[in-house]
Amino acid sequence: MGEILAVSRMSWPGPRCGALLLAMLAALAVSGCGSDTSRTEGTKIALDVAKGLKAKLFSSRKSPAAKPEVDAEALAAIAMDSFPGPLIMARIDKLGTVSAMGEFGRNGATRTFATPQRQTLVFRNGLLVGTRGLGHDLMSADFGPAAELVSRRQAGTYRRTYRFLDGEGIERPVPMACELTPGEPRSFSFAGTRYATLQLAERCESSGLAIVNDYWVTQGGTIAMSRQWIGAALGYVTITLVRENRL
Repeated sequence: MGEILAVSRMSWPGPRCGALLLAMLAALAVSGCGSDTSRTEGTKIALDVAKGLKAKLFSSRKSPAAKPEVDAEALAAIAMDSFPGPLIMARIDKLGTVSAMGEFGRNGATRTFATPQRQTLVFRNGLLVGTRGLGHDLMSADFGPAAELVSRRQAGTYRRTYRFLDGEGIERPVPMACELTPGEPRSFSFAGTRYATLQLAERCESSGLAIVNDYWVTQGGTIAMSRQWIGAALGYVTITLVRENRL
């Protein structure tokens, strides 16, 4: 089993510093992906947790050599008890990490979620437009009418642009042609809330590069869960809504 490290309560950075968040960061490895979306698409993860929380987070193992399984519902509950603001859970595929992230700032439709280590994901109307502190970050993104189509759960075609730094530190655009296609209804529960959603697939291509972003959107336009591309180096991040509003 992976080493269990102590977790401390840390001051949340930035303009919303009065609240304390239990630092639940760096998953060391991913042992598999579950098929039950009510437990999210990645519940088998090795996560640094306090020894006192071990019984809450880890289920029984089949053998001494097996990797521990994290109870995603328990992880979300701990985050909600520790931080009063909006929360998401983010799992970055290629890093094999999972983090509870609290809202760090908001400017109109742009919202920034951060870990206590100031690793951030930036969204505009629910679509990922930037990352910081991860390495190989997404510097910015334009998405045209995509956000409006996603919130309305409508099909459409459009162009969007991702921007990354090259080896010389120069920001380079990656323009892509995209098509959004509604799929099947999908219902799931997470963190005490049940979501009835429609899954939408966004397929984008550019000069031999092809990506697929997925969104699970409620009738009211809330993106309850999504899997969005960060870039070639980091791959995809799966974001699950834990809590939308401040207590």
